[in-house]
Amino acid sequence: MEIFSFSAYQGLAFYPFSSFSLFYSMPPNNRAIEPTLYTYITRKELNERVKQGEHLIIFNDKVYKLDRWIKYHPGGELAIRHVVGKDATDEITAMHPAYIYEKTIRSFYVGEYVENLLQLPSKIASVLPPPSEPVLSDEHRSNDLITRLYLEHKKAQDDVFLAPQADIQTVRSRYRRLEKELVARGLFRCNYWRYGKEVCRYITFFYLALYLTLKGTETWHYLLSSVFMAAFWHQITFTAHDAGHNGITSNSKIDHLIGIFIADFCGGLSIAWWKSSHNVHHIVTNDPVHDPDIQQMPFFAMTTRTFNAYSSYYKRIMAFDAAANFLIQHQHKLYYIILAFGRFNLHALSFSHLLTAPVVRRRWLELFGIVFFFSWFSYFLSYVPSATLRVAYVLISYMLTTPLHVQITLSHYGMSTDDLGPEEPFPSKMLRTTMDVDCPEWLDWFHGGLQYQAVHHLFPRMPRHNLRQVVPLVKQFCKDLDLTYHVYTFSKGNGVVLGALKSVGDQVRLMNEVAHHNVEEMVAPAS
Repeated sequence: MEIFSFSAYQGLAFYPFSSFSLFYSMPPNNRAIEPTLYTYITRKELNERVKQGEHLIIFNDKVYKLDRWIKYHPGGELAIRHVVGKDATDEITAMHPAYIYEKTIRSFYVGEYVENLLQLPSKIASVLPPPSEPVLSDEHRSNDLITRLYLEHKKAQDDVFLAPQADIQTVRSRYRRLEKELVARGLFRCNYWRYGKEVCRYITFFYLALYLTLKGTETWHYLLSSVFMAAFWHQITFTAHDAGHNGITSNSKIDHLIGIFIADFCGGLSIAWWKSSHNVHHIVTNDPVHDPDIQQMPFFAMTTRTFNAYSSYYKRIMAFDAAANFLIQHQHKLYYIILAFGRFNLHALSFSHLLTAPVVRRRWLELFGIVFFFSWFSYFLSYVPSATLRVAYVLISYMLTTPLHVQITLSHYGMSTDDLGPEEPFPSKMLRTTMDVDCPEWLDWFHGGLQYQAVHHLFPRMPRHNLRQVVPLVKQFCKDLDLTYHVYTFSKGNGVVLGALKSVGDQVRLMNEVAHHNVEEMVAPAS
């Protein structure tokens, strides 16, 4: 707790605000009522209280104290801790149904937030540090396709720092206006007809997998069955994702149960682990220290700043050891091979979370669901006639879900990992750290509609079937505010990611060469 409170305080204390407390009054019995007398909490007072360990957040210019609630938060403690001391208005609105921030949150009200507007920076550009990652410019790399794709993308990213920046409050107000427009257009309403068609697809894939194995007589029957099983797991993951975001019924209890059935009972993965990790990812996207989605040491590194850094999510040092040194130098070559084993890793993460996390919503139901999955899947595999075929079945069915892992990493692995400070507006950060993938509309079923990750990060609770309709509005939003909307084809996006991985690998290789040269220089005089 001290780590998060200190970092929040340190970032927020960057600007010297004056403090004046006019009146202090907690709502009677801490109930959800509108106060008639206000407590005014200044930036200086807020910083001091955060430093003392209080979990204070700002929402719509009101301060809320979440000390009692944080350990019960369905999205996990870290999701709250990452916004402690900050204005979390956009994050809360984007991630929660309306009743949470219109009614429930009022129970935790402690005062009105005020600050010295004269000392508030009027331009985002005034608080933006220069990009932290160097651009590779060696002539001998210019013919390398993935490097050229990455350099083009990196230049587009770096141009953002040089272009005039919109006013912070303007970005936030325009974002909120856009969200209201989308709500008015009904784009936050779920289209259950689309889910009906998807369920038919799921049942078809699962039925074919069962039929070909239970009735199969030839080797190819079982191998084809494994392909359909992979397709089943690949597709249901999209709906589990929707359930995790409360994007199906907007009822957290019902959606959580839907998520448990799909993820745990059908896929052997924990929806609670996914929500714990994914909610943090949405709050601190592409932060090398805080975002678990880009903390893949020793296999991958998006930036050298992860080397020997402390992960606030995993509560450990991400050691840059001999294995990491070797693997990261070749990560652009190993990218698809490692992702092919991604599903096995998800099982391990699920079990680890369910068995060690201090608070897990419906822990025993999830454990039962995962045991149920391994029971039915093991019994199902008993119909495969040989041990060799069983191993092949598992490997094929698991590895053919690789496109899902590629799609998930594609949206972030090539994007900015810079920390632009607490004043960066939520929409600006999401657009800077997330890439969309363009594809024909008829291929949406394969990507689950979630190829529009930038749009999804702007509006996490929006049903994924509606994301395509929002793309033109987001493009116009970006155009009006001089923000950059990154969208590439699937192939170019892969090239950008591979180039980004190669960039970090080249830096490690250079570090090793310099170290080796220095050793030789030291040894030479002695000899």
